[in-house]
Amino acid sequence: MARWGTGRILAAVIGLSGAAVATASGCGAVDGYDCAELLACDFITEDGTNNGACDGICVDANFGSFGQMPVLVWMGHAGLAPECGAVRRGGGPDDVTKVSTFELLHAEPAPHPGCDPCVCTQPACAFPAGLSVTSGYMCDEGPGETVTPFEPPAGWDGACVAPGTVPAAAFGSFAIAPVTERACEVVAAPVPRDGALPGSTEVAVVCVDADASGCPEKGHRCVAEERLPAGWRRCLLSEVEGDYIECPDGEDIEGPRHSEKFTFWMVAKDDRKCTECSCHETAPSACEAIVSTFEDTACGEMVASVAVGENGSCHDAEPGSTLGSMSAVWRVDSPGSCAPSGGELTGEREVEGRRTLCCLPEGM
Repeated sequence: MARWGTGRILAAVIGLSGAAVATASGCGAVDGYDCAELLACDFITEDGTNNGACDGICVDANFGSFGQMPVLVWMGHAGLAPECGAVRRGGGPDDVTKVSTFELLHAEPAPHPGCDPCVCTQPACAFPAGLSVTSGYMCDEGPGETVTPFEPPAGWDGACVAPGTVPAAAFGSFAIAPVTERACEVVAAPVPRDGALPGSTEVAVVCVDADASGCPEKGHRCVAEERLPAGWRRCLLSEVEGDYIECPDGEDIEGPRHSEKFTFWMVAKDDRKCTECSCHETAPSACEAIVSTFEDTACGEMVASVAVGENGSCHDAEPGSTLGSMSAVWRVDSPGSCAPSGGELTGEREVEGRRTLCCLPEGM
């Protein structure tokens, strides 16, 4: 609602006579009356009515379970929450609204979505990683002996491979790496809601507006006409905690209605999270392979076939032999088993002190 400008108020004052001025202004006796006092004391609306000391519009705040002092409220992410001093009215330092933090309320955390089940890969037997060929016997790799690696590709399935050739002078013996029991591992999958839940970081900064009084009619409170900064609302805060609180929207409410409802909590915590997944063996693996070596590169002219278990093996070559290829088959291929654990919800959720905010439409 617009107000008269200073000139129009002054004109109205000049047009009134002594006692009439005092009566219209509500500022006291005529003696010693000052026009500046009139302007500071009364705000006259366009229709000529007296708005008391309210430099704005008067709103009916006398209803239900709500405090009659309107509050200024900012709602958003806790990390962006402003101070109450961010709400300013007018342009000068004397026009800064005197506001203070009345309460910091919290949005209710969203329901926890639960934990994904933990899953493990199954254990498996893996062929040896290759041979270490030495020119000496009994796998001697001491000084004076040459050592030649003879390694199949990663993930070798035992098929014939020819990693290179080793001449007779360098082929005295060979050490076979052990078979391996590939342990079960946790299947990579995100454990949900390991941090703050949606809503748990949303807050409402509730500030007392010290300039909210001044309306001549009982139960009404003053609302400034100036627009609030973005994100701020003019609201009423319920004085009780029940879930039955409704915002006033009846026809008996005069002026703008605090009809937009928001629910916050005095305490809203949720530190629940999912425990980490792990895997543990439930049955051991048994793995043993037969590794064959050949002079040619096509696994045709055998040098030796050696049984290899979890400790590996060493084998001497026949004098004058060369090494050109190798292959392997399983003698015992009996992977064990494992089971997952973890993925359980721990922690606590605490929500108490329900408060209801009833706000004017945004922009008012």
